[in-house]
Amino acid sequence: MLGSFVILEAVSKKVGWQVERKGPIHTFLVFTGVITFMKKYAVLGIIVLLAGIYANTMAADTSHSVSVNDAVPAETFVFPAEFEEHQSVWLAWPTNEKANGQPVEEVTLAMLQALVPHVKVDLMVQDEYEQDQVQRILTLYNIPTDNVRFQLIPHDDIWVRDMGPIFLKNSNQKMIVADFGFNSWGCLPQTDDSSMKEEQVDRLVARDLEFPVLRSSIISEGGNREFNGKGTMMVTEAVELQRNPSWTKALLEAEYKRIFNVQEIIWLPEGVAEDQLACKGKLPGGELFSTWTTGGHIDEYARFVKEDTILLLRVTKRETIRDPVARVTYRNMRRNHNILKDATDQDGNNFNIIRVPSAEPIYQDMDKTDPMFHELRQLTYEDGTVIGEDDTITIMLPASYLNFVITNGVVLIPAYWKEGREETVRQKDEEFKEIMEGVYPDREIVQINPENVNIGGGGMHCISQQMPVR
Repeated sequence: MLGSFVILEAVSKKVGWQVERKGPIHTFLVFTGVITFMKKYAVLGIIVLLAGIYANTMAADTSHSVSVNDAVPAETFVFPAEFEEHQSVWLAWPTNEKANGQPVEEVTLAMLQALVPHVKVDLMVQDEYEQDQVQRILTLYNIPTDNVRFQLIPHDDIWVRDMGPIFLKNSNQKMIVADFGFNSWGCLPQTDDSSMKEEQVDRLVARDLEFPVLRSSIISEGGNREFNGKGTMMVTEAVELQRNPSWTKALLEAEYKRIFNVQEIIWLPEGVAEDQLACKGKLPGGELFSTWTTGGHIDEYARFVKEDTILLLRVTKRETIRDPVARVTYRNMRRNHNILKDATDQDGNNFNIIRVPSAEPIYQDMDKTDPMFHELRQLTYEDGTVIGEDDTITIMLPASYLNFVITNGVVLIPAYWKEGREETVRQKDEEFKEIMEGVYPDREIVQINPENVNIGGGGMHCISQQMPVR
């Protein structure tokens, strides 16, 4: 039987289908197909094998009592812009800390304190026992729970933007969940236990909310997609092609248009250097490591804040003088800026582009006392790097002002200054706050230090997902 799964995975990769080892019909058909094929009834064997793969995709669609067939045709649904009104913001209660003595809960609690006066929060917890624990913690921190809805959704980590529900809605206010494949940001197989646990989170949410599921066979994360809410989408090309090596750019574009009903897709080649693919190896310069980063998610450097306005990261020439990582990011952002200057939206109009300062570099030493150190050790690095059990490594955090959260009446933005840091850090914090106050004069701007989340490879935007109003 194991051999049948190996053949199934090989064939499915060729045709671009997502493989999930489930479904009795799929198992029977695949097994029958393999046996028939081995008996040299080649044509019949292949037909039955492909039927098994088809049964597998249908089983995946209905594995949590939610069927794609329940959904209205995909072309009637859209992904609203993040600056539109929200029904709620989804978060996941942290499962672990990323560095010793730097709990992720500190960031989650700060976000909850800022969010609950303005919007409901759907907070995913593992089970009822954890729900009771979290309720006590919220009470201890004087966070009112009237606007907190606990959702019993097993999860392996906090990155709701990438593995959580992608809510689409239509003009009749019906809502569905778009479901993409997940492979731990391109560095682990889809069949890895962590990848599989995270990949089902969106379907579990859909099951509990009784929302239909719209499946896609491509791998894609929410942190690499930006929408203006009117029909235009931005993505980082390097990320999408790395996740889907058997898909062409044209095929990917057609799939995004099918799922999101967008008319215009802007492809930006590469993101910031410190957000390079985690398993690629050391950062430019050959001394520093990235943490478990994504390969260039767009929410680290380019964000829609209005339907016609994009915030884009700025790296100055002065910042590149002694920093090889900044030099690569400078080159990438210059290229992205040139593309965006000429880009148009769904109606043929150009965009207003506002440049945003890059965060000052933040470095952190890690060793075997840090959980993220052990996660990085399990990677097979493309450059041949091996991290020894007793090594100490220095990582560069993916710190970015662009990884902010917009919701009803409030915007949560990163701020990195603390006692002992250079005055330049404080100045950049304030410069970005002033930019956001100019963009959103009618919303409260709340600064939160997200470093304990950055250590894991993302930011506040990465650990949240908005649910639009109906």
